[in-house]
Amino acid sequence: MEKDQELWDKLFYELACIRSEMKAFKLETRAELYQIKAELKEWQQRTAQQRLPDKGE
Repeated sequence: MEKDQELWDKLFYELACIRSEMKAFKLETRAELYQIKAELKEWQQRTAQQRLPDKGE
């Protein structure tokens, strides 16, 4: 009975670690996504500004 409890405790600890790692990965991925979106927006703005003088010629 004691061994079973120890096994369950270890399993729940491992699950908690995995859950924590998944949350960290999710936050990291979200941060990277926002960075990519910001870079894309910046690139689009630069591209739009470069096209304006071309249309005037």
